[in-house]
Amino acid sequence: MYVYTNLSAALRDKTSPLRKYLHERYPNTRPVQAEYRREAGPLLVDTGGANPATLGAAFDFAVRFLLVPDHAPVLPLLGFFGYPEESAVIESVIETAQAAVAPTATDVDTLSRACWALALCTDVYRRGLLRDSALDHLLRTGRFAPDPLLSLTPPDAIRQLWELRGLADDHLLPHLKPPTFPGPTFDASVLCNADADIISAGLLLDLKTHLGPKNPRTGTRADSLSANDLYQVIAYALFDHTNTYALTHVGIYSARYAHLSTWPLPDLLTALAGTDIDIADERETVWNLLGGR
Repeated sequence: MYVYTNLSAALRDKTSPLRKYLHERYPNTRPVQAEYRREAGPLLVDTGGANPATLGAAFDFAVRFLLVPDHAPVLPLLGFFGYPEESAVIESVIETAQAAVAPTATDVDTLSRACWALALCTDVYRRGLLRDSALDHLLRTGRFAPDPLLSLTPPDAIRQLWELRGLADDHLLPHLKPPTFPGPTFDASVLCNADADIISAGLLLDLKTHLGPKNPRTGTRADSLSANDLYQVIAYALFDHTNTYALTHVGIYSARYAHLSTWPLPDLLTALAGTDIDIADERETVWNLLGGR
């Protein structure tokens, strides 16, 4: 029996029943991918060396705080469960992020620094504490405190996060309306760990900070939409077994390209499947695939 760890792992694993089902049930990805590429513009924010995975997680946190200023994320704390002193430090960083989006905030870099620190702490939950990492060094030297944590953000990360935030202010945030749920989980998350980025007024949105493939002839990059990106947002929607969030649309925001794509959920499922889809039936099928009873 396949043992699920999290949704990303299940989609990467070719032996996963979930991946097999999604690929077989929704095979018609190419027309959607082609339309996505046609609508995409040029790369607007290039990398400069900052860790791309940490950068992506930090940007996710920044958007969540900008949308919900009193957002109190749990994931950064989970890797330090049972360590009250360290948890208190992380809670202080969360409060710093919350204050950084207040109308009275004056330090424009504070949100970036706090979100980078929270991304590093979240990585401890997802992958464990890596030996000789920046967090490991702070812990071993007794310097795990708010200010040292906030100082870990490299200058290039601050530059990228600031540029990405500026694009999001114009191309993403105006399209999102309350009620907003940052970092939502779903009924089926108890069977296979899955937490999405944002749900806003029935729109489930995945945030991406990928660079896109490089053209070997021109050296330029272009935005792209992988089949697994599509299957990820579909899976989130189908994990909502009891329709808690009343989802009507799913979408992807490609942050480096300021490219927002959204699709009505029933229309997307029908197009990918090539036949009419009953969402309640699909959710029940996925629930059973995951071992739900």
